[in-house]
Amino acid sequence: MHHPNIPTTATSHPNDPIPSEPRDIPELSLKPSRPHEQAEHPSPQSLGEAMSWSNTNSDDSEAPLTPNTEPERQMDEITDKLQELPVATVNFNEQPRPRRASTTLISENPSDIRRILGDGETATKLISQCCGGGCCLLKTLAPDTTSPNFLPVVIPDNRAFRSLNLRLGPLALDSELTDTTPLPPVNMSFEKVPSVETSHVTAVHKEPPKFVKPHPPYDVYSAPLYHARELTKPGAEKRTFHFDIDVTDYPDEGGVDFKVGGAIGICPPNSQEIVDELFDVLCIPKSIRDRPVALKTFGGRWPTIWGDDQPRELVTTRRELLTWCVDLQSFPPTKNLLRVLAEHADAPNERKILMYLCSAQGQAAFCDLRTTSYITVAQLLHAFPSAKPPLPALLSVLNQLMPRFYSLSNDPHISSARPGLPGNRRLIEMAVTVHEAPDWHTDNGVRTGAGSGFMERLAHSFIKAESEGIDPGVLDLRVPMFRGLMANPLSRQFGGDGPMVLIGAGVGMAPFRGFILNRLKNANCANKIWLIQGVRDSMVDELYSGELGDHEREIKKVVQSRKVKVGTSDAKYVQDEVRLQADIVWFVINALDGRIFVCGSSKGMGEGVEEALVEVAMQKGGISKAEAHEFWNKKKEDGQYIASFHCIYTSFRRSAVHLSRRYLTSHSSMVVTFIFVY
Repeated sequence: MHHPNIPTTATSHPNDPIPSEPRDIPELSLKPSRPHEQAEHPSPQSLGEAMSWSNTNSDDSEAPLTPNTEPERQMDEITDKLQELPVATVNFNEQPRPRRASTTLISENPSDIRRILGDGETATKLISQCCGGGCCLLKTLAPDTTSPNFLPVVIPDNRAFRSLNLRLGPLALDSELTDTTPLPPVNMSFEKVPSVETSHVTAVHKEPPKFVKPHPPYDVYSAPLYHARELTKPGAEKRTFHFDIDVTDYPDEGGVDFKVGGAIGICPPNSQEIVDELFDVLCIPKSIRDRPVALKTFGGRWPTIWGDDQPRELVTTRRELLTWCVDLQSFPPTKNLLRVLAEHADAPNERKILMYLCSAQGQAAFCDLRTTSYITVAQLLHAFPSAKPPLPALLSVLNQLMPRFYSLSNDPHISSARPGLPGNRRLIEMAVTVHEAPDWHTDNGVRTGAGSGFMERLAHSFIKAESEGIDPGVLDLRVPMFRGLMANPLSRQFGGDGPMVLIGAGVGMAPFRGFILNRLKNANCANKIWLIQGVRDSMVDELYSGELGDHEREIKKVVQSRKVKVGTSDAKYVQDEVRLQADIVWFVINALDGRIFVCGSSKGMGEGVEEALVEVAMQKGGISKAEAHEFWNKKKEDGQYIASFHCIYTSFRRSAVHLSRRYLTSHSSMVVTFIFVY
């Protein structure tokens, strides 16, 4: 059946069964750069020798639209199932209630709790998905609330606890709890540093300690930040920054080099404010926060990133460990963490609530806690102020602070030959979108992700110094990084002289910039590349606009999710543009050494593009849907169809990270590489 949005031309099957290059495609040729045509806010530090500027925008108000690729939609299919469960009956944050001697009481009908959990296996199976097992022991809690001996638990009256939005059933201090999580062991200790090692020197705010190794024996390299600028304009829903990183002195690692389309790993520290907040709430004296200690671990790879599982003895400081080695804000609470807090909670009501969350009876409330908003470690400690676990016990149950991976947005072998670059320096470039979550401290406050927030702080420091006439080099801004994924599908499959179609949305456009610059240096390939770029609003967040050469307008089509005219329904998505460009797509995928690359978010955009590609194959190839799926699967196997998705877990209703990865890996119909950034 003919798809109404796929045009029929002379190159269509069956008129021309052998795909040929579409007619009326502009022949592109290389021209010398014209500095006088540079964009309004060019960054000379970010221009490669092959780059020239188009004197027109790639699109204006008539640009078509693209699907919403916001990160919070990426986990919808998981969280929708969880949200279909009946909600608990008590939510003390839904409407203001008068304060009652700084207490709020829990008291409801236990039959409602049975309604929440249900009588069959469905609720159990759905709830069990959010914590990875052990949820098949769900039991309802049915205390006798009419008994004169019933003593309801007092709810902590503080902002942090209210921000958790806990929905608890009729819980009493003497309620029987079963199948509670056992207290996890403490797998480390602090000891006094031997006198011969008291000269420990730390550069905690500049670079990670040496034992934080990405892949032993190599160290994390603290690369100088050469330049930073904001790519988006005021009014953009998501702010995106561009970074030039100096890797001239990056150590040799067996001949592996940076490659176009590759990804580097960034090891971000927790912010100083977050670390100090945790110190304060744990009542750790300032006098010992930076004092050297002998850390002894009893097994595992911590505090390295990917080291061997073995006991370790090393000299460090408490601040180093909290800054570089544990994730204080990205993961939902675990039962082990809640159990440690319960063990060290002095207040009976707080201890009971925490134990309830670790029990079979509190499973529904625990699932709610894990699938709502981000919850920081400090937020939990503020919510249960009597819980003051020793730092070794807390560190034993926190998640490792892992690297964030970002694709290179340049060809590392050409962009360093730029005018004005002092000496024989070598730069790599990347783009980072800042991701935000609500901050519990204030009503309208936000906080940024661990990785993107760190990079944003670096960018602001650089831009501020530059605007004030201060040499940013004086600040000595550093990016802790390692070479990372130079063999991912994008970099591995890029190459050759064949034609290419690049399909990207949001910051997924970044690696394609490197592809295009690489092609522009080769006159034989300059007219064999096409780009479909999805943005929300081309006026404020079209990344790298005007930086793709003289013929940018001819090789690029921008589709935007913002409706151009109010009241119209002609919104265009990226996949719609794929259908409109069916002739180019069909020519490229059947051409010798032709390739199609897709990069962006996996939810919505990825599925939509694959559906559009299937329809193109059906229409242009005259084949069935099953044959079209088989056609694209064969192209994936042959390295002609490459999809790389940035799975950014910023959903404010997310479930466990390991579940997210398992779900996306097993349910996606595309062969993809996931690059986790936040």
